[in-house]
Amino acid sequence: MFERVLVIDNDSWSSKAGFAGDTAVRRRFMATLAVFGIIATTLVGASPARADYAAMIQPASGKVTYVVGGCPSDPRPTHMGIDIAGPAGAPIVAAYDGVVTTRVVNFGTSGYGNYVIITHASGYTTLYAHMQQAPAVALNQTVTKGQTIGVVGNTGNSFGAHLHFELKRSGANIANQGYSCGQTVTRGYPIPMDFPGLQSSTARTIHETAVHGGAWQKMSTGQQIFSSVFTTVNMGTGWGDILSSSGGYLWHTFVNGGRWVTLNSGLALNATSMSAVHVGQASPQILAVEDGRLMHVWGDSNGWHKGWTGISTTGKVSAVVMADNSIQAMINQGGTLYQVWTGGGAWHIGSTGQPVGDAFEAVYMGGSAPQVMTVLNGQLHQIWATSTQWVTMSTGIAIAPGAALSALNMGGGWPQVFTAEAGNLYQTAVMNGGWTRMATGTQASGPIDAVYLGGGQQPRVYTAD
Repeated sequence: MFERVLVIDNDSWSSKAGFAGDTAVRRRFMATLAVFGIIATTLVGASPARADYAAMIQPASGKVTYVVGGCPSDPRPTHMGIDIAGPAGAPIVAAYDGVVTTRVVNFGTSGYGNYVIITHASGYTTLYAHMQQAPAVALNQTVTKGQTIGVVGNTGNSFGAHLHFELKRSGANIANQGYSCGQTVTRGYPIPMDFPGLQSSTARTIHETAVHGGAWQKMSTGQQIFSSVFTTVNMGTGWGDILSSSGGYLWHTFVNGGRWVTLNSGLALNATSMSAVHVGQASPQILAVEDGRLMHVWGDSNGWHKGWTGISTTGKVSAVVMADNSIQAMINQGGTLYQVWTGGGAWHIGSTGQPVGDAFEAVYMGGSAPQVMTVLNGQLHQIWATSTQWVTMSTGIAIAPGAALSALNMGGGWPQVFTAEAGNLYQTAVMNGGWTRMATGTQASGPIDAVYLGGGQQPRVYTAD
């Protein structure tokens, strides 16, 4: 079951295959699974996500009514693709990056109707047929994975709205490796099969930066994810727990018995933004933006679960735990800051009316609403709520363009902020009554997330670069 884990012993990294012959470690590991509400039978391996597994995504949502060759109840030897039944007008997206090499407009009742063929790297091609309208892409156009290329329809030789999807490599039809009759698929989720020669995305190594011996030091955990979407939370273990959305699943990276391990939770999650909090339970709770909706993710003794909050958003989310142990969040939607809270058994959202930058994070400093640290017009700003209104004020600290940001409460009445700017990590805090920015002397790029573990020690900063 457990393919591979990366371990740390005596401050040096090494690698061990599985847990064979290491009964004590296995006991500790399984105990940790129980604590975090992860059921071992739902795991999809303990190694980091392979680069070629699930590299392509589902082009449409619906039920698989036919596979290549038909279904056992209705064999169709000449049927060369996967039929996904769905509502007319629903989006169809490109399964992977590529170039449109065939584009046909045909509103008749023969053949594929309106369709396109996309040619991908390593000999792969995908075909998308029976579109309701002319394809939304042009011949020879370069497309990216997840880009809308048309809508589900019923043109050509078709007897109901559906997508006819063909997946080939070097001319050989390989789609049945990832599909079965009666299966329900969701647009944007991974196609569960290997794609040799393709990558789901760039591999990123998780690093931890912390103070050791009086100086900031950056150390690799040895764990890789294939996504820049991750969040870190203090679960009281002495380390940060990292949750990531990679390859269409929720992954959990944590330390067990001195060893960093990465597990697939088994929960399908294709998040564009996520933020985890600890509310005193064994598992973290997460707010994640997925397919234009704000999802609530949680774990219990039966595994991981998710549900829609009822809030639609395509923005970035940052969650906090309030004094009453409830969850609130702040969302950047189109450059405006929104507040999310719970009440009466439902989730609610309201605009603060304040502008917010791409780099921002919410932090709870007391009171009835979170504060937010963000970068606006090249400066670090603080946003908070008074009894009557929301207020934005500059700290006077200049921040480089394109910076990544993480904020946290370490006591003292003011947030602390870490920024990754031009490849370097900086810490900003209030000292002697004024905001002060300090270089840590370490490197950082891409997204960052910091956690405070208590005890008066410096935070730990996690990066995926």
